[in-house]
Amino acid sequence: MRRVPKHSGSGLRTENLEQNLPSQNLFVGSSGVSEELRSYLSQIGSSSAPVLIRGATGVGKEVVAKALHELSGRSTSGRFVGLNCSAIPSELLESELFGHEKGAFSGAVSAYPGRFRIADGGTLLLDEVGDMPVDLQAKLLRV
Repeated sequence: MRRVPKHSGSGLRTENLEQNLPSQNLFVGSSGVSEELRSYLSQIGSSSAPVLIRGATGVGKEVVAKALHELSGRSTSGRFVGLNCSAIPSELLESELFGHEKGAFSGAVSAYPGRFRIADGGTLLLDEVGDMPVDLQAKLLRV
């Protein structure tokens, strides 16, 4: 979804509408498979264990991750934060994940907490982890 302007008393501001949609509205369908998936996600959602969602491009991994975020109760304690790891240049990916201090490298004009801290208490979806450099994948094992 695109950022849509919203008029407020002090002027114009933008909201990311995609992040404000409840996950129930993202699941469309009433087939047996859809109902089975909803039931399975409800069971998984009550667990605090990490979840690995696998599938080909375009099958709905992010929709499933958002549904799990809502069903787990993490939506009240933290945000849903997604990151397509293949969309970030490899030399910037570590900083995007773990953060950096102001002046840590050329172009770091301010401190940035990183996606792990931003998602603290919530859900972090790392899409296309396989495209990430192997040494950075190893660092994920220590998080």
